[in-house]
Amino acid sequence: MSVTYDYKGKLVVVTGGARGLGFAMAQRLINSNAKVVITDLQEESLKSACEQLGENASYRVHNVTAYDSTPALVDDIEAKEGPIFGLVNNAGVHLKKPIWDVTDEEWLNVVNINQNGLFVMTREVLRHMRPRKDGSIVNVSSMGGLLALPTAPAYVTTKTAVIGLTRNLAVDLGPENIRVNAICPGFIDTEMTRAVLDGDPVRGAKIKGRIPMPRLAQPEEIAAMVAFLCSEDAAYVSGQSIAVDGGFSVGF
Repeated sequence: MSVTYDYKGKLVVVTGGARGLGFAMAQRLINSNAKVVITDLQEESLKSACEQLGENASYRVHNVTAYDSTPALVDDIEAKEGPIFGLVNNAGVHLKKPIWDVTDEEWLNVVNINQNGLFVMTREVLRHMRPRKDGSIVNVSSMGGLLALPTAPAYVTTKTAVIGLTRNLAVDLGPENIRVNAICPGFIDTEMTRAVLDGDPVRGAKIKGRIPMPRLAQPEEIAAMVAFLCSEDAAYVSGQSIAVDGGFSVGF
């Protein structure tokens, strides 16, 4: 039986929440009595997700790289949905290319989504969260933030930066009772991961063979860690980057 936390109507924003891992996070939080606002690019996907999530879910169409519109987005959520207690920075993109093949445009796209978009969203939410001196932020990094992944320099660079920002914010925001943590998922059974592994069956089989727990993670298992980190049970946990990878990052 999974642990269910009681968020008592607290509001959590999950970026990239329309599908896959983000959807699983939103679902787990709602199951713990949270109100959740999910953001993503496609309105139809967001509508469909909210229909499945139920009455405690709402959505906003938003591109995390639309930096100029982020302040208004956060202000609108605060005005219409209530004070934001939690922020899950989940929106992200993967790029599998060696650095000599990565174009300027591709590199900046990964940086703008995985790193800069997270920075701007966090800054704007903190404008509201800091005066209340209460809140929890969970940044989605990756095991690629903890170790090198072959031919993924842009992805690894940005996910490593997420861990650095997480640590620094935990120090700056600790006196204000705002916790900041990161999760570092391994290979998850999602559409994006399956595309990566299935695109190179030989490498895919090798990767799966390296996981001490010999299977891919289910999105719900990653979502469970997010639910814990946002909850009162994690009230003294901050600045941590927690691997949820079946032992991959400590295996050999």
